[in-house]
Amino acid sequence: MIPRINLYLFRQILIAFLFSAVAVSFVVLFTQSFRMLSFVIDNSSSILVFFQLMGLMIPTFLPLIVPISLGIAVLFIYHKFAVDSEIVVMRTAGLSSMRLATPAIMMGGVMVLLGGLLTLWVTPAANRTLVSLQYQVRDEYSAVMIRPGVFNDIADGLTFYARRRSGNGGLQDILVHDIRSPEKPVTIMAKRGLFTVEHGIPQVVVFEGKRQEVDVASGRLQQLDFDRYVLDLQLLKSEKDARLPDPRELSVGQLIKARETPEMTSKGRGKIYAEIHQRLAGPFLALTFAIIGVTVILIGDFNRRGMTRRVILAAACIVIVQAAMLGLVSQISKYPWVAPLLYLIILAPVPLCLYLLKAPALPDWFPRAKGAT
Repeated sequence: MIPRINLYLFRQILIAFLFSAVAVSFVVLFTQSFRMLSFVIDNSSSILVFFQLMGLMIPTFLPLIVPISLGIAVLFIYHKFAVDSEIVVMRTAGLSSMRLATPAIMMGGVMVLLGGLLTLWVTPAANRTLVSLQYQVRDEYSAVMIRPGVFNDIADGLTFYARRRSGNGGLQDILVHDIRSPEKPVTIMAKRGLFTVEHGIPQVVVFEGKRQEVDVASGRLQQLDFDRYVLDLQLLKSEKDARLPDPRELSVGQLIKARETPEMTSKGRGKIYAEIHQRLAGPFLALTFAIIGVTVILIGDFNRRGMTRRVILAAACIVIVQAAMLGLVSQISKYPWVAPLLYLIILAPVPLCLYLLKAPALPDWFPRAKGAT
């Protein structure tokens, strides 16, 4: 009978957890959708890219969503069972508080493993792909070139303008102003043009125009009439390929190697150190939040009219632990000795809650629900 009750509780917690995780994820996605939609529109990208970006964002915030969703699910299910007197029936059948809490603790253990999978492998890979796709969209010069009637600053010192777009995808009445070399600014005017990519190199081919170059020192103007002229945009590619990746994009092994490189600054080492400990400690929040929720509901006197104060107490504990973790992570980069406190804050509620669930008696100021032990 007891295994069936445990399975019943486990199934109810799982259903509530999935519902809570999906609901919270949709809220987060909704808040982020405006930023991503603005990014896609500004870069004249497609709706497919928007959905790709949103899909890649989901694994990046799941490590935060999973523990909170589990805490909400455990609180909801055990509070519902208590108000519906199902907890009383289970106690009458001989189940102690510890046995009643076992499904929640088991679910917390499962979510610790899931959180570890996310933080150690899935989330870094998603962050890496997300950032790569964003840079790819920004470097898609064809998207910039097809915006007619707008002066587009496609690089520092380089402005592109086309009055309108023709039916075959070409551009008409083109102006290119290049002051990347301030001592010799260049202006190109053409009747029509076309954006192409040759061997991965972006180019603009313009026809029937003029190229004017001014020597600022002498004031001399050089003019060239042409039928066909190719603008090589390879130099526009910023040095993003050589950028240092954010610690969130690296696996744990890559973080350790990056931290040991001689070129790494002390500030960079601190960020990497904080990122490693956040990934290792974060998954244990699921177990902590689950055991806080079930303990607050199961101990103390039973009140059929509701347990609002206990729910508020559990929610406050969860918020405090989560805020303390985020605060400590931000401090670890500056003060590495703070790292052990991170694990202490996250794991300290676990043995305390286990003691309260198994204790035969509690202090007078902390009454326990009556029932079998």
